[in-house]
Amino acid sequence: MRAATFAALVCAAALLAVSPQKYTGACAEGIALWAKAVLPALFPFLVFSALLSRAGAAPSRKLAPLMRKARLPAAAALCFFLSAISGYPVGSRAVADCARRGEIPRGALLRTALLCSTSGPMFLLGTVGGTLYGSARAGAILLSAHLLSALLLCLLTLPFSKRLPEERPQPLRGDENGKSLSFADGVCGAVTSVLCVGGFVALFYVIGQMLADIGALQPAQAIFTLLFRGAENAHALAAGLTRGLLEGTQGCAALAAAGSPLSLPLTAFVVTFGGASILAQQLAFLCPAGVKALPFIGLKAVQGILAFSLAAAIVYIK
Repeated sequence: MRAATFAALVCAAALLAVSPQKYTGACAEGIALWAKAVLPALFPFLVFSALLSRAGAAPSRKLAPLMRKARLPAAAALCFFLSAISGYPVGSRAVADCARRGEIPRGALLRTALLCSTSGPMFLLGTVGGTLYGSARAGAILLSAHLLSALLLCLLTLPFSKRLPEERPQPLRGDENGKSLSFADGVCGAVTSVLCVGGFVALFYVIGQMLADIGALQPAQAIFTLLFRGAENAHALAAGLTRGLLEGTQGCAALAAAGSPLSLPLTAFVVTFGGASILAQQLAFLCPAGVKALPFIGLKAVQGILAFSLAAAIVYIK
């Protein structure tokens, strides 16, 4: 494993040395996407989610019984709310913050992380639905299938979860040292987080270009082409899905351009699974808090399949 990693790093360094202009261009494209679409939408939410989460802003007591029926801690309600309105990786950061404070027990951490792993409505309705598909209906279908898949996965994993001990209502408090979190602390933490997100976006743009140059994407694209044989624009669908497994926004754009009846359901899969770039962003927060990467990625794939099925049902049944 170490030898393969070393060989991959050497290959990447060689490609950078041979064609620096090509890959700096890819990096610049990723940074431009981050600056134009991600930074303005994400940064304010990161600031206010940090202030809400670390100040101990507990969800309404009326939501606590609902969380307990799902065998999730009360803190999951706030994390899900932040994830549903803000998207990746705000929910993951909120879950990590709550876990570090002991508000989410280890036994419920993975299910809480999955429930709070959602894309924001601004991206689905505006960027994907409005801009890429030119349809408010498409955005609404994506958002519905996306959120329902998260809730459905939570229900499907319920039989495998353990009952949580009784929770005592906790008063509002500050950070771990008992001091209130200042506005400046929230802004500084959000700056660090949003820069981390930008780094992942730019890096995976470069990685995607490298993999395309050495032909590493061709086997997956060939498999998907066979899988979609008989569907309209099967080759374009395969190319879009392959790109989406690396970087979600690129994949969504390619799938929308394919113009196939399968485009929207596959887009639902891509935005729900997230692709390598978004998964890496989430795991950067979740792994230090105790979430294991492989179970999270595997269940995110299941969640993506659920979103695909829901979107396909809506599209084909109408």
